[in-house]
Amino acid sequence: MKSKWKVSSQYIDGKRFFQVFRLIDEKALHHSGNRECRGGLFESKDEAREYAEKLNKEEENESNQIN
Repeated sequence: MKSKWKVSSQYIDGKRFFQVFRLIDEKALHHSGNRECRGGLFESKDEAREYAEKLNKEEENESNQIN
């Protein structure tokens, strides 16, 4: 089962960037092969968080329509 979308940060050339990601299998270890990213790099943590929330709401709505 996939995890919810979350925000991580990393430094590139001395500048902090943010990325929206989720684990493909939330019960498995966190590593690059178990990580799915969306939306590219964000310069703002708030912008990345808003995008993660949007993706989580979309998936919640899709799952409610199926059930």
